[in-house]
Amino acid sequence: MTVVGDSGLPRDAGRRDALHHRERLRKKITEQLKQGIGEEDIIASGPEKKVRVPVKGTKRWQFIFDRGRQQGVGQGDGKPGDVLGPSGNSSPRPGEAGLEPGEELYEVWLDMADVEEMLFSELELPRLKPKNESEIESSRTVYDEIARKGPMLDKKATLRENLLRNAKRGHVSLGGIEKPDLRYLTYRDVPKPRSRAVIFLAMDVSGSMDANRKRMARLFFYWCVQFLRSRYDQTEIVFVSHTTEAREVTEEEFFNRVESGGTKVSSAFEAIDEMQSHRYPAADWNVYVLHVSDGDNFSADNLRTLELIQSLARVCSLVGYLEVDPGSMTRSHKLSLFYEQEAGDVAGFVHARASEDRELWPALKLFFAKDDVEAAVR
Repeated sequence: MTVVGDSGLPRDAGRRDALHHRERLRKKITEQLKQGIGEEDIIASGPEKKVRVPVKGTKRWQFIFDRGRQQGVGQGDGKPGDVLGPSGNSSPRPGEAGLEPGEELYEVWLDMADVEEMLFSELELPRLKPKNESEIESSRTVYDEIARKGPMLDKKATLRENLLRNAKRGHVSLGGIEKPDLRYLTYRDVPKPRSRAVIFLAMDVSGSMDANRKRMARLFFYWCVQFLRSRYDQTEIVFVSHTTEAREVTEEEFFNRVESGGTKVSSAFEAIDEMQSHRYPAADWNVYVLHVSDGDNFSADNLRTLELIQSLARVCSLVGYLEVDPGSMTRSHKLSLFYEQEAGDVAGFVHARASEDRELWPALKLFFAKDDVEAAVR
């Protein structure tokens, strides 16, 4: 039964409107964060620092009197289908101040945990499966049984029992709740296998990767690391840097070391292939590989790179490539074009391009596609 007030509207209509308004605001904040993931305010924020997010005003809709005609609501000479707009005399003359309100902007201050929750709720590791290790098993508590005793009162079940008891007495109504009506939720521990994963992050640090390209690559990997560490507790991250040679590096070296030289992309995949086969067997680990480069590679190395990608894709949940190339006028020699032409049928291989910071979020969402990644990896 719907309860209404004096106005004839449901009493919870205002609450629903407020929740709808709050959800619209949340979506606006999230979209603003996606556009600004490269801003220094966000990147430099520690766990205790708050992030400032400017958001355009969003108002709750309501009926008001017409400011131009002042004839009230639902009155006038209009007919169904007429376009209702501002009255003709509402426009100010040149030099006069306008009467219409301006665009409303205000600032929202968020903890870094709130920022991550809003952004990362749309992401997950694709094709993540339980593996063979028995020692990586945990349990989760499930409240799914109703009993006469327990730690948590189930209000709905209690009301149902009260209504049933009253109905048996000839009174189809709620009221007079007694001890026999009380029902409780009880819990049980359900074994839950944890899914281990290793993610190889490989970055081109050759001479063609100038300061802006390296900044974009590090920015992309920064958000990868933040996402993985905030969402998964059985995940290892391996950092790999390469020029014509590749080597495993520490996280600090990965994000701060400056190198130069030529480019041989296959060296990175050779190093990853060796580490994966010796340290992270596919029977025990979900394996992911993400490589970022500006797309310049020793041309004779492209086929060898493709062979290694094909080999890794057979044991990996995902192999991804992001090309960061701001300001490039041609793609004739780029890896992205080579992959489009030669790697289109490699199942489990995904590639993307980014020429500016705001294109990094679509790339993140492509690689960490939630629920169903089949569309992304064909």
